[in-house]
Amino acid sequence: MDQERTVLAGAGHDVEQYVVQPASESSGGSLSQALAAVWNRDVTSELARLIDAFHPQVVHVHTPFPVMSPAVFRTAHRRGCATVATCHSYRYSCIKGTLLRAGSICEDCVGSRLKSAGVRHRCYHDSTAASLALTTSLVLHRGLGTFDHHVDRFITLTEFTRQLLVRDGIAEQQVVVKPNMSPDPGPQARSTRRLGYVAFIGRLVEEKGIRTLLAAWRSAPAGARLRIAGDGPLRPLVERAVTEGVDVDYLGWVDEAGIKHLVEHASLLVIPSEWYEAGPPLAMLRALAAGTPVLCSNLDNICGPVIDHGAGASFQTGDPASLAAAVTTALGDPDALARASERAREIYLTHHTPQATLDALEQIYADVLRRPAT
Repeated sequence: MDQERTVLAGAGHDVEQYVVQPASESSGGSLSQALAAVWNRDVTSELARLIDAFHPQVVHVHTPFPVMSPAVFRTAHRRGCATVATCHSYRYSCIKGTLLRAGSICEDCVGSRLKSAGVRHRCYHDSTAASLALTTSLVLHRGLGTFDHHVDRFITLTEFTRQLLVRDGIAEQQVVVKPNMSPDPGPQARSTRRLGYVAFIGRLVEEKGIRTLLAAWRSAPAGARLRIAGDGPLRPLVERAVTEGVDVDYLGWVDEAGIKHLVEHASLLVIPSEWYEAGPPLAMLRALAAGTPVLCSNLDNICGPVIDHGAGASFQTGDPASLAAAVTTALGDPDALARASERAREIYLTHHTPQATLDALEQIYADVLRRPAT
């Protein structure tokens, strides 16, 4: 959101940003938070005031769930604004937002009008009440036509996510793909000497495939050094691997300069995610920008562009042996790595530069502003 605001403002567009505090920081009780997830009157009143003061042509909403509520789309439309929604997760189909349950991919609610499985499985924060609130929000606003008539365009980050949203009942012409962007490190990043290690950058959580990654490294070839940057609840597993002598360096939480250095000097970036991801992780975009080949799980929403364009390789999701074999193959073929590096940079220049994002946003906004008056 901040990146898009920056490129839009840099191109001369007037941008006003409105951010609502997370539910965990709200002073309201659990009941008031549940009601807000369905229809947040305080937020819609504040949004109406901001619209009347700023007079925007387009209201672009990034994350209406759970705090803002989809009612913000109705408020914006009633005041004559075109509306756009970026889907950073699967929350329009799945109250948990990940399509992941009990460690496995779950599509029980995709295409369902009632989304009752989410309540039955307590998918939102393992709470029946919270799951019911989010489910009520989805079902109510779908029934009221909020998503059909008050959102002019949904933006997904990949074609895979677009198709899933269509499967869930959103009109195909209402959904467009616009990939995320990453800053351009410049062509000099590709001339940086690669140091032979494999990098992982991300949250240390189950769905990111940390267990699979560490298991693979216990059988990875000698000299295949893994450097992990990030933090999270599975940090003890990483630290244990280091103390046990596995070829792993744990860097902890790394700042922007550290991430840039880590990516540009890596021979490979590994993405072992075991959920769909709403789009390519930002670490992957950084790798593509630096011409660093990518080794990723064979889930379509992650590996598709990498494999289609020859920018890296994939392995069987959740399979340590497959990952270890893929690492051995990739690091053992320098010529193939060099070709993948070229392809990675080509993908970035075509789809993920700030200019590509600006062009796409301006086109989307122009399209929704031509909508018939309602």
